[in-house]
Amino acid sequence: MTPPPRPDDSGRALTERERDVLTFMVDRAVPFAGDPPIPDDTRRRLREQIPATRAGARCRCGTCPSIELQDADGVTPSGGARIVLTAEGPGASLLLFIDDGRLSYLELAPHVDDVVADFPPIEALTV
Repeated sequence: MTPPPRPDDSGRALTERERDVLTFMVDRAVPFAGDPPIPDDTRRRLREQIPATRAGARCRCGTCPSIELQDADGVTPSGGARIVLTAEGPGASLLLFIDDGRLSYLELAPHVDDVVADFPPIEALTV
C-alpha cells in the first residue's frame, strides 16, 4: 500500500527542471526494449498535458527526486494500459510512467546508493 502524500510536497507547480525533463521524456524517450514504438499522435496528446501537469507526492526513499504527476484536478492517474518510456542520465535511469494515456510518474533511479537531489539537466540526458 502506498503511504498518503505529505501535504508539503503535493500539488505544487513543476519546477523548471522537472518540466524540462518531463518534456524531454515525452518528446524523445523510448519504450522498453521489445515494447512497441510510441506513435507521434500519442506523443502530441501527452505533450498537450504538460502545461496543466503538477508535481504530486515525492518518492519517500530519500535518495531520488522522483514525483507523482497530477492532472489539473489534482489526480494522479493509475490503472489501465501502462506505457513506460526510458532515458539515461549521469549515473541514473529515467522512467516516465503513462497510465491509460495520462502522465502519472516521473522517476529517476540512481545506479548507485548516492543521494540525487534533483533531475539532471536535459543536456545530460540520452536515449
